Amino acid sequence: MFYLPLPVFLLALYCLVPTMKKSIIARGIRVNNLKNIDIEIPHKKFVVITGVSGSGKSSLAFDTLFAEGQRRYVESFSAYARQFLEKMDKPDIDHIEGIPPAIAIQQKNPVKNRRSTVGTATEINDYLRLLFARIGETHCAGCNRHVQIDSISHIMETVLSLPEGTRFQVAFPINVSQKVSGQEQIDLLRERGLVRILADSAIVDITAATPDWDIRDAKAVYGIIDRLTVKDVIKERLADALETAYRFGSGHLSVFLNLQGASLHSEMQAQGNPLTIQGAPWVELKYSKQFLCSYCALEYPEPVPALFSFNNPIGACPNCQGFGFTIEIDMDSVIPDKEKTLNEGAIAPWNTPTYRSMYEALEKASAGHHIPLETPFRKLTKEQVTLIWEGAEDFCGIRGFFAWLEQRKYKMHVRVFLSKYRGYTVCPVCNGKRLKSQALNVTINQKNIADVCAMTIDDACQFFAGLQLTEYEKTIAHVLLQEIRKRLDYLIKVGLGYLTLDRMTRTLSGGEAQRVNLTTSLGSSLVNTLYILDEPSIGLHPRDTDRLIQILERLRDIGNTVVVVEHDPEVIRAADEIIDLGPGAGENGGAVVYQGSFKNLTARNGSLTGQYLKGNKAMRVPSHRRAPGGKALILKGASQNNLKNLEVTFPLNLLVCVTGVSGSGKSTLVQDTLYGAIKKKREGYTGFVGKHEGIKGAQLINDVVLVDQSPIGRTPRSNPITYVKIFDEIRKLFASTRDAKIRNLNSGSFSFNVVGGRCEQCEGAGSIKVDMQFLADIYVTCDKCDGKRFTKKVLDAKYKNKNIHDVLEMTIDEAFIFFYDSPRVTKD
Repeated sequence: MFYLPLPVFLLALYCLVPTMKKSIIARGIRVNNLKNIDIEIPHKKFVVITGVSGSGKSSLAFDTLFAEGQRRYVESFSAYARQFLEKMDKPDIDHIEGIPPAIAIQQKNPVKNRRSTVGTATEINDYLRLLFARIGETHCAGCNRHVQIDSISHIMETVLSLPEGTRFQVAFPINVSQKVSGQEQIDLLRERGLVRILADSAIVDITAATPDWDIRDAKAVYGIIDRLTVKDVIKERLADALETAYRFGSGHLSVFLNLQGASLHSEMQAQGNPLTIQGAPWVELKYSKQFLCSYCALEYPEPVPALFSFNNPIGACPNCQGFGFTIEIDMDSVIPDKEKTLNEGAIAPWNTPTYRSMYEALEKASAGHHIPLETPFRKLTKEQVTLIWEGAEDFCGIRGFFAWLEQRKYKMHVRVFLSKYRGYTVCPVCNGKRLKSQALNVTINQKNIADVCAMTIDDACQFFAGLQLTEYEKTIAHVLLQEIRKRLDYLIKVGLGYLTLDRMTRTLSGGEAQRVNLTTSLGSSLVNTLYILDEPSIGLHPRDTDRLIQILERLRDIGNTVVVVEHDPEVIRAADEIIDLGPGAGENGGAVVYQGSFKNLTARNGSLTGQYLKGNKAMRVPSHRRAPGGKALILKGASQNNLKNLEVTFPLNLLVCVTGVSGSGKSTLVQDTLYGAIKKKREGYTGFVGKHEGIKGAQLINDVVLVDQSPIGRTPRSNPITYVKIFDEIRKLFASTRDAKIRNLNSGSFSFNVVGGRCEQCEGAGSIKVDMQFLADIYVTCDKCDGKRFTKKVLDAKYKNKNIHDVLEMTIDEAFIFFYDSPRVTKD
């Protein structure tokens, strides 16, 4: 009998048994800036928490509801496991009941691993691997024939499908030894009962007298088991002949078809090897019990799911280990400005005095190889560029130069020099497909798994909708195809149809990553679960908002409670229940302004959300706008991803907006191409640059800064006061106090990143990271400093009756008033 472990059993009961409560009831919530509020959230409803930024929405949704749901889940663990998790903080709340298991899908992209793709994150790749392993057809890399294990029943089916009256012979290959006399080998064949053999293009009767030829002179020799004509009555005789041929041929046999008078299908003739036997045309069909191509003698691994995984050494490309990219010399770094000529220093590493001799060698050889020195590099022919890159007898070329440097990289300055010209380049072995060639030889409807993953989700959905399969294949793949189509459909409904399945998850925006996670949750089909989402409409074009709402409603309709933190008016209108927090932000927020249906929300004047939705308040549209001043950045030939050779002008000293539907190429144009192109003009940039012909006007700006959705801090140590450099001045103020001097404290003592004043148990973080193994890591408050980061000695030093922890707990508005007489702190 199968027993579930106790924690899993309890969780299963928790998830599957309907709760007796009809809603989540929470009383006295005081988390962060929430002011002792009471909330009741109905089960199996679509609930939106809205309000101005900083009003306490995330504190209610994530720091209260999700934190308590996670804490209660951990309580279902065994006593042994709980001893490591006893420090999990309980939200500051008087009472909460009726809360189901919670799943949080936040507005961020925490994935930094290059191995994670949209396909792996949504589990579509798992089903694709199973699908290709079960019904995929392996094709020989040499001749493109279908490779399979040929059973006797399969061979009989093929032969008996030929036109009646077709003559054929069943034979097996003979390995002729050069070390044994020909007569001895003929005698051995006679002893095995053979009457005839096929030697090259002649049929020889070996029962006759000693032949006047040597079998060792023949290039190919086959032993003929039987000669037959296609009829229904030959089934038993054919089966016996095939079994004997397989036995004598060590798992290999051939069927020779006579083409004289036979109307064989052209596909059958193309499948075999044409040959002439005693002046007549024949076709040889080769078969094997092994998984190899009988015609090319190339062996292939049998398709298993691991073969199609780039995260498994069985399937990963051995050159790039499944990453799709290798770190090589980047030509764009070596030749950053292709408008320059060779004489103007187009080859950057040869501009230094140390390696100037390399260019001089090229200069001397240029006339003999017809390489112009005064022509812009981008106008050189392909042959000239190849010659410069690969070199010739009289000069080493760029590749030879870096190969020479590789031999000297034991020196530090050489390693530093090489790092400036290295970058990620597409793997030359797998061409970025991440898999071994054996995996790419397996296809379904002429598409291998890399081809399918390279499709956009829209195209992949159409491909699987029109898949042509046999009845046998449909039976095997029914469940797999159902799961694949369902997840692709979800991705399209949340507006991600433009993504490809092999798109790296680390390159997704926060909104895209959240919708990918939402699709994964929908695919798992959990019920009686609390889903908490953080502004899923961010990054989504209004055209696709309705699709997102349908997904959220579907999540609710299958039996889940959906709580969404949201500002989008369409999502708010679609909600079953609205909780509006406010009325302001920070200290001025944290109260429930309204809870109820959308119909009554717009009628309440106390709600800023209601006033904007009703139209009483609106965004002010400028009456006039700045006109372009003539100076601009001009990006030419942008063609990365789906950009179609664009030329775009970005006027300077203006607020420029780039908009369009999701997937139209906005991020590719601005983030990948424009930002990368400007950065590339400055030496030392090794990041990705989108394909483009050139950029004009980059000299008009001093620098370019990319502000994206990536978090500016990745640890609990990061906070606004350290990021904007104000903390240095505040620490100096504390160090100048009488309390600090009495205790012999300096400005470094008031830093939670420096040994001496910080709490050493949590190393100044205020919290301790707990590795949850199969769950996400959690942070619990340090029990030594009680989350205050510093030692008691430091906390006893006060400035205006506030210690350093009190200052860090202030809002920015409070701190501005507190430090009003310290202009060095408040000036920025």
